[in-house]
Formats: sequence, C-alpha cells, structure tokens
Amino acid sequence: MLSNILKHFSSTVRHYRFASTSSCYTTKFSYRQYLVSDLSNANLIDTSVSVYGWLQHRRKKLFGVLRDHSGLIQFILPISMKEQRTILEKTPFESCIHVKGILKKRPERDINTDMTLGHLEIHVTDYKVINACLPELPVNITKYHESHEITRLKYRYLDFRRDVMQERIRFRSSFIAKVREFLLKHSFVDIETPSLFRRTPGGAREFIVPTHLNEGGLFYALAQSPQQFKQLLMVGGFDRYFQIAKCFRDETGRPDRQPEFTQIDLELSFVSRENIFSLVEQLVVACWPEKLEKVSFPRLTFAEAMSRYGTDKPDTRFGLEIEHSSEQLSITSPIPINNANDLIDGDNDIKYDANNRKFLLNKTNNEQECLIKMGKFRLNLADVLEKHYGIELRKRRQWNFLWIIDFPLFTPMEDDRTKFESTHHPFTAPINEHVSLLSSKKDWPHITGQHYDLVLNGFEVAGGSIRIYDSSIQRFVLNDVLQLPIEHLEHLLQALEYGAPPHGGIALGLDRLLALVLETEHIRDVIAFPKTGNGKDLMAQAPSLVEQSELDYYFLQINRKHS
Repeated sequence: MLSNILKHFSSTVRHYRFASTSSCYTTKFSYRQYLVSDLSNANLIDTSVSVYGWLQHRRKKLFGVLRDHSGLIQFILPISMKEQRTILEKTPFESCIHVKGILKKRPERDINTDMTLGHLEIHVTDYKVINACLPELPVNITKYHESHEITRLKYRYLDFRRDVMQERIRFRSSFIAKVREFLLKHSFVDIETPSLFRRTPGGAREFIVPTHLNEGGLFYALAQSPQQFKQLLMVGGFDRYFQIAKCFRDETGRPDRQPEFTQIDLELSFVSRENIFSLVEQLVVACWPEKLEKVSFPRLTFAEAMSRYGTDKPDTRFGLEIEHSSEQLSITSPIPINNANDLIDGDNDIKYDANNRKFLLNKTNNEQECLIKMGKFRLNLADVLEKHYGIELRKRRQWNFLWIIDFPLFTPMEDDRTKFESTHHPFTAPINEHVSLLSSKKDWPHITGQHYDLVLNGFEVAGGSIRIYDSSIQRFVLNDVLQLPIEHLEHLLQALEYGAPPHGGIALGLDRLLALVLETEHIRDVIAFPKTGNGKDLMAQAPSLVEQSELDYYFLQINRKHS
C-alpha cells in the first residue's frame, strides 16, 4: 500500500521540484553533469553522459544499476574493461560511484518495464568508486519493511536512501514551498521568533534550559509555540505574520507525539473568525497535492460534535452517530454483529441489542463522560466493520475537513470543579456577547470562546482563536479566573496597553498534516530526524549524561532521588 501511495505522489513531487527547470538547474552548483531523471531526454541518446550516485545492483561483472534520488539507470561495462569489471565485482552495494559513458537504447528484448528508464543503459567508458560502503548494511535499502523501525531510526542516514523516504522528505520541502508562496503572495511577513524564552503558565510542560547568568539559578524555557511573540508582532504593526515554526513540548510518553515539532504559524490584525477560515481554506486548497475543488469545510459547534460523535475531532467519513433517548445513548450497526461480546469486552457498561443492532449505554450524571465513552466505542466499531466484515467506511484519498467552533472558554478542573483552566489557552477571547459574563463566577462555565479547530479525517490539524487585546480583560482572566501567576506575562499585559489592535490567528500542525496526506503510520515518518515515542534520538543517543564539571558551570547538581 505504501509503495502505491508514493507512486501516486511521485509525479506531484517531481512536478514541484522540477517545474520550470532543465538539467542545467537540477545540477547547478554541482560538478554533476546529469541526474538520472535527466537521461530521459531523447536528445541525449548516443551522447556521452556522466552520472554520480550509489551502486544498487550488479551482476556478472558486467552490469550494474546506479541510483540517485531521481531514479535508476543500468550501466554495462564492455569486456575490454577487465580491470574496471574486477573493481565492479568487488564494489559493495551502496558504495558511492561515478559512471561515464554513452547513453544507448536497450534492445527490445532487454527492456525492463519495472524501471522508468528500463529502455536505456549507459555503455561505460569510465567507472570509479568514489567511496566504498561497508559490506554489511544494517538496514535493507530496497525492502522497506524488512528492517525494524528502531534500526532505521538508528541509521537514519541510510534510511534516507530509500525511495519512500526520499519522496516523503522532498514532498515535505515542496509542500512548505507552496505554503510560503501562497502566504507571501498575500503580503504575509515571514518573521523568526526566539526559541529561548521564559516559562509560560497554564500550558504544556516545557523544557527548561539552564544559564550561567547571575551565577546560576536562572533558566530559559524552550518556546511551546510563538504565541506571545506573534501577538507582540501585532502590537508592533506587523499585521500579517507567518512562520514555519519549531515548537517544543515535554510530552514524552504520549502516543505519536514529538518533543519538537513544526507548525505553520499565522497571525493577523483586524481579523474575524470568518477571515481566518477563508485564509486557511484557500491555503489548504492551494497547497494540496490533489485538486480539492469539490471539498467543503463544514462547521460543527463543540456541543454538536460531542453530542453526535463523542469527540471534538470526529472522523466524518462515516456515520455511526450517537443516538439519544431520555435514558440511553446508542449507536446502530449497519449489519448484525457476531460475537459482539468481543467488541465490548472490558466495558460492561455497553450492551448489545441484537434485535435492533444497537449498542446501548445508560446515561449517568456525567453525560460528557458517557459521550466520550461512546465516541471511543464508535471508532472501535468502525475498525471491526472494516477489518472483519469488509465494509469500507474510511476511503483512502477522501478528505473530510471540519471546523469545530464555539468551544467553552473555560473548563472546570477535574480535581476541583470550583477552579478553571483554559479550554484552549489563556489568550483566547470570549465571544462579544459573553464578555459581560466574566463579571459573575457562576457564568464562567457558560462563556463561549472564540476558539476554533480544523479537523481532518478524525485528527486535529489546526487550532487557533481570536485573541484578547484589552489588557484589563486579559489581566482579569489570568489573575481572577485562571489564578495564574501573571508576573510571567507582565511584558504581554503591558504591550496590550499601548493601543494593541484586534487580532487573531491559527497554527497548522505541519507534521500531522503531512502524515495524513502521505498516509503514513506515524508522524515520525515525515520528519527527517525524529525522536522515538519516549523522546530518544537513537542515532545520536540523545539525551545523554553530562559530566558534573559541566553542570558546575551552571551551578547545578543532579538529585536522582526525585520521584
């Protein structure tokens, strides 16, 4: 399946890379004469060509296959080149080589239909080994699934030589180029913001960075996102900002997350939610590898999404919606389910009514918890219907986008329902009609925020909000509602007092978006140098221990008794 996906995209990727170029540009700033793909030019037949790449295959001291990132070409050494034929025989696979010779058409009987250039070959006049590879390879370059992922991550530089990885990383580059092209055309300014910042209250766990300043005791924090910086840019008059931003969050242990990830970060002044939606929809359509002319971007409120799907990021490629009665929630299967007990094993609360093909859950006082439980069951039922009954619910290359709107601005804390946390983040503005409700604590759970998420096929791919631009309201939300230490944010609160414009923005998760487009199993598969699920770099063996002498510079000492 993976190879089919990449075949589907190969023409798109090459179009992005080579559009409006010729061989003089694909090899410009290099002493290469041609890439393998350039040899498809009919004008090169019966001329001398020179290519560099890696030895993928050889046989009978006579034939070899050279590979570069653009393709494969067979070369043949004449019998007269005895010394070089001996060298070829001893050349380990994956050695870096140079082949020069005359490009010829293969005889009809020798055409290899499995190769794009299987009708051509190079009759060698010069063969050189630039740098020999070790004879034993830790990963199988030609067979993707025959090497364990741990091994491939450890030898990522060899993993890159696979066609599948070349296509993924090059597609990522071309996708980002399309994003930049679109945004720059619409007068956005690409501005880099710092990675070293200070701790931000109320967000995800941050990585802290020690400094020698002030003789120790002071720490930076790696920025979770450019959130505060982009708001400050709006205060400063940069009314259309974007950045392909690197973000850092210490989320070790969460499935399919990375401690550092990339987002397409956007912020605008004098903007409404409708303006943001229009921008993102047009950006996605402009950058998508397939035409999305008929794709719609419907909207659901948070309450509707939870009521119908039991989640705020529903996969709407299929139905199986939650049905409501006065005492129960239910989901109806399109067909009778055999061995339904296996499906609901471990969850005694859900019962199966075989006569009506319904899975039932009795409501409790915590309706939200019941909806979430049914939302998870909905996905399990979809898996069973697809895997065991052959019912196609989630079609490949089907893109179901969905805006989720009207989230509650605040969410009561689990351990103390009298205290609140931000549903999104503490800089999100309430809808205009609910600003007055801030004055009464009993109304806080009922305030709707101007927060919005973009969901694609059951995954959140973007999130943003219209921001609070009034310093007094922002201070009240931080101090009175969320009870956060505002000394960490005095710089932002002060900036809002200097005529800050209304503003809002959004961030698209680039890694997640690309993983969905390329239909990969993990976001690791679209990141050049990812970490494992527990945050380790297997190639460089990071993170690593440091000597106490290095810690002394920062006036630090490790206490390993901490639990």
